[in-house]
Amino acid sequence: MALDRFKQALAALLDQAPSDPLERDEYFELHTLPTGGGSGFEVVICDEENEIFAVIYTDRLFDEGEAGQDEVEALVPTFLEEAFGLKPDEWEATEPFDLGWRSREYLWFMEFRVPGLTPTCTFD
Repeated sequence: MALDRFKQALAALLDQAPSDPLERDEYFELHTLPTGGGSGFEVVICDEENEIFAVIYTDRLFDEGEAGQDEVEALVPTFLEEAFGLKPDEWEATEPFDLGWRSREYLWFMEFRVPGLTPTCTFD
């Protein structure tokens, strides 16, 4: 099944996450899903309860309004397929790309969901 690589990466991250909700949120902010290939991006769980992930561009930071961000967005489908075997029809962006502040420069990221992901990534 195509979701298997993504599920395995997710399970590896969830297995090591603490059970305390506050520690868990912090853990997910700092730890990425292990990838099976691909480069230039990392994937984090940004909202475990709603099963929303974020793909973060790591090759460079952007200034607000700087050109080139649309080109980064175009690389996401290839990365998700190489890293996790996710085809473009197996995931969906929940928001257009955005910039997250880090020391006056900005990380490019895009939130996404994986419909049909079972078991869910929520912790009981």
